[in-house]
Amino acid sequence: MLNLITISISLFLIILTGWTISTYFIKKDSQEVIKEELTNLFDICKKFFLSLKNLIGILTSNSLSPEERDITSMEEAVSKKDEQLLNVVQPINEIKEKSEEVKHDDDDGDDALSSFSPEVVEVINEEEEKVA
Repeated sequence: MLNLITISISLFLIILTGWTISTYFIKKDSQEVIKEELTNLFDICKKFFLSLKNLIGILTSNSLSPEERDITSMEEAVSKKDEQLLNVVQPINEIKEKSEEVKHDDDDGDDALSSFSPEVVEVINEEEEKVA
């Protein structure tokens, strides 16, 4: 049945194309009208395929299974939480930097110690206190 429909449509298009071409070259007075109608047909086909593409995009985006939608919404929620946590972490880092600056100011002025991380400096200070 599908083959019969496909063959019929193909045969119709071939006959229509041949008829259009022969009329275009034989009847000179109808050339402008044929050009105009072919232009309209081309514009309609462009709009049809654009609408078909948009419809397929809408259907694919809205036909996700409920599980996939849940996963997608969970991922969005997690990314929003991550952004909120990053906003909280940044001020904490600023506080740590300020406290490290204060610690460095309180040191004995040893420039060699300032090149180490704060944890290493603490261990060195502890060892110095044990020796003293």
